[in-house]
This record gives sequence, C-alpha cells and structure tokens, in this order.
Amino acid sequence: MNFEEYIRKVYTIAFRLTGDETSAKDVASLAIDKNANIVKENIDSNILHITIKEVCGIFLKEYSIFSSESFYNKNNTTIQNKLMNLEPLSRTAVVWKDIMGYNMKDLETISNCPKSELYEKLNKARKNLIHF
Repeated sequence: MNFEEYIRKVYTIAFRLTGDETSAKDVASLAIDKNANIVKENIDSNILHITIKEVCGIFLKEYSIFSSESFYNKNNTTIQNKLMNLEPLSRTAVVWKDIMGYNMKDLETISNCPKSELYEKLNKARKNLIHF
C-alpha cells in the first residue's frame, strides 16, 4: 500500500478507538512517528500491523486523554456510537479482532490481559453491540 493509504488505515483505527477526530489524529500521529524508521515507500501489512499495535497500546495506556467525553455523536455512524459505549479494553478487542482480524495473542501482550479474559470481553462486547 502507499503511504496515504497507510495513514488513512491507521487514522481509521485510531478513530474507531477514540471516537474523536482530533484524538484520532493525535494517536495516529504518535504511532506513525514511533514507527517512522520502519516505514518505507511501499508499506506492507506487517508494518501496518506493527503501527496498529502501537495505536492500541497508546489508546489503552492513555484512554482517558484520548477518549471522547461524549459517547454519542450525531455525526458518527451507529456502530461508532455503539463502540463508544464499550469500556476501552472491550472496544480495543472488537477493533483488533473483528475489524482488523488480528490474532488475540498480540492484544494479550499489548494489554497485559490474559487471552481468556480478552475473549470474554470480546464476546460480551459483541452482544452489547448487537443489543444496544
């Protein structure tokens, strides 16, 4: 993928987590800057994966700074508003597994949370998204 597409994907994931354009820009910028030394002209999926891991790590460490204070935003899609009602780790699990399709083992490392607990949170979050 080219650099523009890479930035767009990283920003989209950051937005799914934060629910706020400014916070998403900040989180995406921090993650991209941290991985600037590995970014090449043509970006492969491994570099995207590393950067998305960084986005999730930043969000989980600093979610109180980067989370939208208002859970409902009329400009957001229904699913984004539903995501914002989930607690940060559950939200991250949904984005990580269901949106990005990544392995939960990496999220276990990022979050310092056992995989069994992550799956429990993921399943509960899925139910909340369906029944919200």
